[in-house]
Amino acid sequence: MVEVWRYWEFEHPSSCVVRVIATPTGLELFAVDVLQIVAPINDNLVRSIEVQKRLVMMENNQLSLVSTLSALSIHSLISLTIVEHNVVRQFMQWVRTNVMPVFKNDVTMIAVEQPKYLFQEIDYSQKDSLIKYLYFQSSDSWSSNSIDLYLKFIFKKLPLPASCPQTIDLNGIDFRSRYFQVLKTVLRSVSSYEYVYEDLVIRSENLLIAQSLDLLVYYHSRKINELDLNQVLSQGLILQALGTMANKSIDNFKDLKPIYLNLLDYFSAEMLALD
Repeated sequence: MVEVWRYWEFEHPSSCVVRVIATPTGLELFAVDVLQIVAPINDNLVRSIEVQKRLVMMENNQLSLVSTLSALSIHSLISLTIVEHNVVRQFMQWVRTNVMPVFKNDVTMIAVEQPKYLFQEIDYSQKDSLIKYLYFQSSDSWSSNSIDLYLKFIFKKLPLPASCPQTIDLNGIDFRSRYFQVLKTVLRSVSSYEYVYEDLVIRSENLLIAQSLDLLVYYHSRKINELDLNQVLSQGLILQALGTMANKSIDNFKDLKPIYLNLLDYFSAEMLALD
């Protein structure tokens, strides 16, 4: 699945706080913190630049979906005419001088201890990795073709419409509202279902974070004994995206929904076992 990250705070000379996470590929800074320093009058700029999406543990153990920028992404801001080049260069110099050495000298800041689950070891880019996990679960519901289709879908190799699917029947509206209410209990700073769908399904390079949020909703719904769990998940990010696929004549397409729910069931069972 997707890592949950811890952040560290650094005070910039402007008195602004810059939050930083350390990933295996390098440091990433909260985009909103960077932009408040290098482009303070462009509030919507974060929506038009290339960012990473990370699930971050915030205060009070609440999760937040955060847009982050790597050093290369920050440097690329120089190409934007609305950003002053010298300001970006000065900011990068501050990062090199005041932030990078801290992580370089203290390796304990890089490795944040998290509970380990079997599903976290799945490498979704390798089909055999998922097969091994399913074999461990003694699952025989996944054929080789259905696994191929699932992976194509998760990595967005199948076409999806460029808009959030709407629901007009009363049951669908109710289940979507219940899904979103649970989502708001585990994810901070989320304003609407449509916004999350646009960010994590339409604009994302893959659907792994969307799957992680589905899992959190599934897990918390199981803990409160949600009676209509599968119907609530039918309005979740992944199954809604699956329902919008243009070509539903693909072999095994109809099997993906129950297979996906089985997968969430395996993942959440591991989480519940450690509660």
